[in-house]
Amino acid sequence: MPARDLTIWAVFVAAGLSVTVLLAAFLAALVISQRRRIAAERDHARRLLAAQEEERSRIARDIHDDALQRIAVIRQELDVAAEHGGDRMGHRITGIAGELEDLGFVLRATAHQLHPSVVEKAGLARALGALGEEFGRTAGLTVRTALPPADVRTAPGVGVAAYRIAQEALRNVVRHAGVDAAEVSLEVDGSALTLRIADRGKGLGEDASGGACGLGLISMRQRAEGADGRLTVAARTGGGTEVTARFPRGALT
Repeated sequence: MPARDLTIWAVFVAAGLSVTVLLAAFLAALVISQRRRIAAERDHARRLLAAQEEERSRIARDIHDDALQRIAVIRQELDVAAEHGGDRMGHRITGIAGELEDLGFVLRATAHQLHPSVVEKAGLARALGALGEEFGRTAGLTVRTALPPADVRTAPGVGVAAYRIAQEALRNVVRHAGVDAAEVSLEVDGSALTLRIADRGKGLGEDASGGACGLGLISMRQRAEGADGRLTVAARTGGGTEVTARFPRGALT
């Protein structure tokens, strides 16, 4: 091959290599930028969820330390008044005391929903068991549980995230599945954690991509990712839906 042709060929090869290097550098920068954006979005979601939980915790404390204490004091005063008010007045006061007792029950339930302190006090497994019983009382949903017999102490943020995911998934069952039963299971593998909520209802359908159910799925996914976990939602064989939240090693303390 003549020297001139070799020179031209070398120029083309060099130009091709330069383009390849530039393209590779551009793609690498794009990937790095994408990863940084995703990391920033996850960090923002994590901080937002943490702020929401802190605000809920503050409101729950205010309800417990202020409103419920005031109700207790009023109940005591009514008991004293009932003893000295005669039969007719005593009957009315007893009725008012009963209304206050119901109000106290509602406020305690509200405080618990705002901030599930049972996760911190009793562990995740017991908290999920109590959550299933609560849905049985309030929504008529039979929740069958498969939970570890021993206490499950989770890393900061993981326990509340798992609890909230189960709570939202069970709400979706009540609102959208059209069934009166669901299953909740919690599996521990070393320091990793897997939570499953399943039903035999209508399945994902159109509600999964929009409306209240769609927002609920977004919330559950954000909570899982905020605790370095991963959420999947899939149709079950034979009908129904299964929500799975997996938290990697390090989820337990």
